[in-house]
Amino acid sequence: MKHTYRDDIDGLRAIAVLAVIFYHAGIPFFSGGYVGVDVFFVISGFLITGIIFREIQSGTFSLTRFYERRIRRIYPAVFALIGFVLIAGAFLYGAPDFEKISRSAAANTVFLSNMLFWRESGYFEDPSTLKPLLHTWSLSVEEQFYIFFPIMMVLIARFFKSNFSKIILLLMLGSFAASVYATYQYTSAAFYFMPLRAWELFLGSLLALSGDSFRAGIKARNFLSTVGLGLIAGSVMLFTEETAFPGWAASLPILGAGLVLFGGMEENTFIRKILGFPPLVFIGKISYSLYLWHWSLLVMGKYYLIREITITDTLIWLALTFTLSTLSWMFIETPFRSGVFWTRQRTFVLGAGLMTVTFAISLFIYLNQGFPQRFPQIASGDDDAEKVRWGGCITEHRKEPPAEVSLCTIGMDGGEPEFLLWGDSHSRTMAPAVDESAVASGVTGYISAMPGCPPLLGIDRQDQFLGSCSTYNDMVLNYLVQHPELRTVILMGRWSISADGRKFKGEEGATKRQLDVWNNKEGTNAELFDLGLNRTVAQLTAMGRRVVIIAGIPEIGYDVPSSYAIASRTGRDVNSIIAPTYQEYLVRNLDARNSIDAIAASYNLLVVDPSTVLCDSERCLAVADNQPLYRDDDHLSTYGAHYISNIFNPLFVSLSGK
Repeated sequence: MKHTYRDDIDGLRAIAVLAVIFYHAGIPFFSGGYVGVDVFFVISGFLITGIIFREIQSGTFSLTRFYERRIRRIYPAVFALIGFVLIAGAFLYGAPDFEKISRSAAANTVFLSNMLFWRESGYFEDPSTLKPLLHTWSLSVEEQFYIFFPIMMVLIARFFKSNFSKIILLLMLGSFAASVYATYQYTSAAFYFMPLRAWELFLGSLLALSGDSFRAGIKARNFLSTVGLGLIAGSVMLFTEETAFPGWAASLPILGAGLVLFGGMEENTFIRKILGFPPLVFIGKISYSLYLWHWSLLVMGKYYLIREITITDTLIWLALTFTLSTLSWMFIETPFRSGVFWTRQRTFVLGAGLMTVTFAISLFIYLNQGFPQRFPQIASGDDDAEKVRWGGCITEHRKEPPAEVSLCTIGMDGGEPEFLLWGDSHSRTMAPAVDESAVASGVTGYISAMPGCPPLLGIDRQDQFLGSCSTYNDMVLNYLVQHPELRTVILMGRWSISADGRKFKGEEGATKRQLDVWNNKEGTNAELFDLGLNRTVAQLTAMGRRVVIIAGIPEIGYDVPSSYAIASRTGRDVNSIIAPTYQEYLVRNLDARNSIDAIAASYNLLVVDPSTVLCDSERCLAVADNQPLYRDDDHLSTYGAHYISNIFNPLFVSLSGK
């Protein structure tokens, strides 16, 4: 296996990084641009394996020299970025958010950010604008891989008669099978875990080890590399946030990258000429810095602007990204990769020093809770004690149904429960409001909630939690059958997302689609919402229960506490920036409200409407009395719940008989 510089690999790097950047910029036809990271994995496996294999074959391989090269390649630029994020974050972010950034910075110093972001993933995950180091998860995956991979190669050479390809093929197939399974069962783990991403690097490894043994002429290589580019381009253009990924889908861009690398093994191929185009090669050379800087600049810019990004904003961001990346490549990457001054000993001292200092600073920020004294105290609108109090009411998503429904007492202590608040996470965040009003009237009840699962009987989410919602709702209904003393049932959910499916304004995430699991039928979100709510109300009224529906909470579309914090520090009125108009609220909730009003009229139900307090004729408030009314972009904060608690007084006065 000979080693010569291949400018086409830098060209392929350019395609990969541009796909990622254009995807994050929201440019049309790049909805699957995130696969650029997977292309990088294949390239990395191909190049690193080739280096290790050649040195093992020549008897010159050294673990210390290998890790020295990794330090030179990775450390200087990434630690420069972390330093920038911490310094800029100190001026931009409020204490809670700065504390979270310091935690991710600390995880980055030991290349465990992928595990941190995996642990933080979930229903209440923070928006990306609070994670300027989120993209470093892929660096952690690579570095974790390269902790064990060279050792494994040495062991194969010594104890397994140099059967590199056979052993790596088996490992690749095992990792791929696990990835496919986990993609549908444990989506976050499939995305972030190194062992479940290792097959992508292993494919590059196999190509480096065995690619030369496959004889193919120029025409065949041109054909295969063209197919490879097509697979990458197709993935970039056709994949979306709704694509189950990585799993089977990732095999397309991965195979595409492998075919492009294979096709370029001969110098006179079509792919070498195309990808060797000098501007592409230059972008490939600075691709590492481009990848590092583009995301942090984007999310911190979004955090400051608190609005959707315009074309002008995007152009400024791209210009700044390319400028900083070029400077980073020239003055950080290139000098440190040179062995003229940075001897091996100095390299390890530098690496250890960067890790120690950065970790210590990050830990210092974290232990001091983000230094809240940096800015005048800005209330978050939430109450940790209240969140703990209602935490036991949540039935978490799981593969196996829970043994029983999770319940918390709500209202007057010591009374006989006579109502149930049933719904998704919106019902949990409404608990302080219901509790305050029920206490005032001397009424006691229960609350039970499952995030993402509104009380729509027989309706389920078409995602990794398929089956969870219908199981949970059936269990709640069965509990009500066994407890006739709960004469009143209050239903609440994020009705708009159920009836519409799309995220709101600046909110992140894919469209939520539903399924009628009772009849195994699909339909529009509006149709299935109406069907499910009708079923729930019909079942409850047939049981002789009084049913109350809480209309939808106005959604904001932007994280309210962080938006309020930056707006306050920069002299802006956050309501004028992010608060939706009342008309936006009505349009967003049109399908849901039409169903609710029709069902309420048919069954003579009471509808409690939070918008009567949260909205006026012009807009729906995000902040009131210098307090955020929301804990994120659509869930009420503790303060927000208390702010509207009086809307429940007529209901609980009637229940108490006062």
